[in-house]
Amino acid sequence: MPRNNIITENFKNAIIDYSYLLEKDYPHKAILKIIGDRYLLTGLQRSILFRGITKKQKAFNRKSKLIYEKKVNNKMLFIDCYNVIITIVSYLSGKFIFIGNDGFLRDTAEAHGKIQKTDILEKSLILLFEYLKTLNLKDAVFFLDSPVSNSKKFANKINKLLQKHGIRGRAEVVKSPDFVLIHTKEAICATSDSSIIDNKEEVFDLAHNTLNYHFNPDFFMLENFRN
Repeated sequence: MPRNNIITENFKNAIIDYSYLLEKDYPHKAILKIIGDRYLLTGLQRSILFRGITKKQKAFNRKSKLIYEKKVNNKMLFIDCYNVIITIVSYLSGKFIFIGNDGFLRDTAEAHGKIQKTDILEKSLILLFEYLKTLNLKDAVFFLDSPVSNSKKFANKINKLLQKHGIRGRAEVVKSPDFVLIHTKEAICATSDSSIIDNKEEVFDLAHNTLNYHFNPDFFMLENFRN
């Protein structure tokens, strides 16, 4: 969907009003309904508001945790696999991708870990591993959710790709990647998941950096339309 069909003047006003009410401590879902109905927003526009806007102080705190390539050199990287891959797949599929007011790249796929086996998935993996090869990582460890179907097969595929590209690391299937990433003290985490970000001191936005490396896209930034 073209950006102009989503980022209308009407939607920009909705962003400002949503942000204002959020700062007043109204519940997220209540604000979403009020603003969504007031401006006749589409489901996609409502999803962008809900997933992309948080309170100013929390957004500031998250931005301060966002690190760049030099800081992952010679470090172990724990990767929230589905979170990263779904964002790259969404971009290649032409879905709307944006930067939240906290500085992290987010998609609107709402796939909840479900990825269909497609040519776009294959291309996404190629792009990701080509980018990972440019980083001087100590290890790249992918964590996949065991409740998601075919995670074991996907992990095996990733392990083969790591070997093929000469990247040190492994893929593991665990019950909760969020739990593992939140509690690790030995690695930098790669994710855009808010619950993980809020519990870490440093976070690497791997999907954003991968897409920047290959395409240098001009992503819509929600913070440009706040009071």
